[in-house]
Amino acid sequence: MQEDQSPQQEYQIYDPQNREIRVVVVKPSRPRYWLHALLFFLTVISTLGIGARLQYDFINNLPAFDKTVDLFPWRWIFEDPKRLFLGIPFSSCVLGILTAHEMGHYVLCVRRRVPATLPFFIPFPNFIGTLGAFIRIKAPFRNRKDLFDIGIAGPIAGFVVAVPVLFVSLLLSKPLVVENTDMPFGMPMIFYLAHWALAKLGVQAAARLDFAHLTLHPTAIAAWVGMFATSMNLLPGGQFDGGHISFALNQRTHRTISFLTIIALIPLAVWFSVSWLIWAVFLRLTIRHPPLLDYPELGKTRILLTVLAVLILALTFAYNPLPGTGLLDWLSEWAKK
Repeated sequence: MQEDQSPQQEYQIYDPQNREIRVVVVKPSRPRYWLHALLFFLTVISTLGIGARLQYDFINNLPAFDKTVDLFPWRWIFEDPKRLFLGIPFSSCVLGILTAHEMGHYVLCVRRRVPATLPFFIPFPNFIGTLGAFIRIKAPFRNRKDLFDIGIAGPIAGFVVAVPVLFVSLLLSKPLVVENTDMPFGMPMIFYLAHWALAKLGVQAAARLDFAHLTLHPTAIAAWVGMFATSMNLLPGGQFDGGHISFALNQRTHRTISFLTIIALIPLAVWFSVSWLIWAVFLRLTIRHPPLLDYPELGKTRILLTVLAVLILALTFAYNPLPGTGLLDWLSEWAKK
């Protein structure tokens, strides 16, 4: 194996605590393209499997996410591997949104010469076939502008792709044929706004029905995944994208904002979905942020982008993402047993 001859990169990082300039030398590691490709391939397969079952249920007017088969449809897939092709719309939309998000970060890293990896996709046998994706940034940020721009680029890029997916998926949805169980997802505000806009335009009969009388196309579930991922990343704390943004704006208030976010998530976990407790723990574990120099100023444009990020968070946030999964719901079920 040849030694990596990649050039070293020097970073001058200001240390506010010691009031000195630190020179950080980073030697880029050899990219592991095979690992990125393997994880992406496995994620394609896992999302195709889930999408195939969702598409089959949609075509045949069956309830989505039936607990007996839908979370693990692989035996059904192996009976006829051609069924995987049914999952192309769902898989392409989910991966398209996730890829846009991560490439938003990656492209800004390249432009600012911040060493970072290509996206790592995470295949997982859950109800969407993946746990998302991430990039690894391998060097400190030089200044607030780099931190802010790299942090906000991902959510904006993912949101820009998710919005047209949402509108098209609502047009592809159809009136409910068979009475179904309660909708398995809590809808964020952007869903209701898109639904309202289509109803006002009268583009499609299905768009004029409320969600309770609508069978959602699988790509609508992909749009929901994209909106949920966007809102989670914009939570203003820890090492989330929103945490990077808040730290770049004012690093002295970042810790306070992070703790306030954690406190706000706890009642949501109790009353609505215990999954919020997982995010609260993750925020607590990643609350520390490396210090940066207060200068240069971010400027008016980035303040406007902050307002846009807050608006996107409000539009994509679903306080009750998985109805019936709150801590009190679990305790109630346990008490009945």
